[in-house]
Parts: sequence; structure tokens; C-alpha cells
Amino acid sequence: MGCRYMIADSQNEPLCRAVLESPPDAAVWRLRVLDGGLSRVLEHEVVNLISTGENAPDMTGRILSSNRKDVLEVEPADLLGEALRQNLRVPVRFDSFLYPVSGTWTGRVPVVCHDLSCGGIAFFCDFPLQLGEVAEVVVPITAQPLILRAKILRRRPSNSAVPLYSAKFVDMIHDQEVLVREAVFSQQIANRDAQK
Repeated sequence: MGCRYMIADSQNEPLCRAVLESPPDAAVWRLRVLDGGLSRVLEHEVVNLISTGENAPDMTGRILSSNRKDVLEVEPADLLGEALRQNLRVPVRFDSFLYPVSGTWTGRVPVVCHDLSCGGIAFFCDFPLQLGEVAEVVVPITAQPLILRAKILRRRPSNSAVPLYSAKFVDMIHDQEVLVREAVFSQQIANRDAQK
């Protein structure tokens, strides 16, 4: 009990965060909703429940009721795959640096983040990077700034004169995954609220 969840709609648009107050094997889950997001959740019949914990399942759930102002009862329905976590992606801009791991260059290279997901990062970088090389990238928007290893996957089309690269995080430990997942979800909520 006490596992943190991110609640999204069926299109994976973020709604709010919540804490599971019942056992994960219960027939009905009791979730304490955070972020004042209960009214947003109650607009839906089915939601995606994405765990930030290692041993808690990701589920779709059917909303049953809300007995108090911040408690939601949900009937867990189907397990969600790991791909859902990896695909949580948010446009976000921040300045950062790359450090070489497998490349032949030395020092640090400035980059500007284009978007961040639980599985990787896209960034603008004026330095020529080799596909397949591994570098460390600083991610400053998590609760605690992280230095993560990322493998350069491809160069993406862009309207900018500065090349845009996509990279996949590698060798992440669970605590790093949780911090990135929470940062991505929080940024999605902030972006959604800013658009309103």
C-alpha cells in the first residue's frame, strides 16, 4: 500500500497523481487523488493507472465512485504493458550537457532538450554525434538532477539549423526511472494547465 500512481485518460493524456490506499490485489482499488484532480478524473469512465513503483502493476481501471473529496474507487481491469511507460513523452526545453562514454571526443558538449520521455530524450546539439555512441546527459528537471546514459539512435528532421538527435536511455536503475517518469508526468500536467 502507499504506491504512487499517475492517472491518465484512455488517450494517455495526464489527469493527476494518486496514492493507492488499498492492496494491489484488491477487487476495488481505493486511490487518494493528488493535484486537486478528482473532477478531471470523474469525467472519464476508464482510466490508465501507471505505477511509479517497481512491483506495482500498471492497469486500466473502471471508475466506480468517489466517496470523499479526494478518494476514488476504481475496479482494476486489464494489465498495461511496459511500452506505455516508455511512451510517456513531453515537449520540454532546458539547457544541458553531454559527456562522452563511448565516443572518441572529450570534454562536454552543450545541448538543448526538445522532448523527454521515460525511455529517452531528443535534443538539439551542434556537435556531430555518431549513431550508436553512448553519452551521459544531465536531466535537471527531475526532483533531483540526474546524469543518465543515453545511446544516440538517429538524427531527426528539424526546421532548426542545429541538428536534432533522438537517444534512448540505457543502464537506468529503478530509482532513476521513477524520477524521470514523475518528471515527465508532472511536466505534462503543467503543460496541460498552461494551455487552459
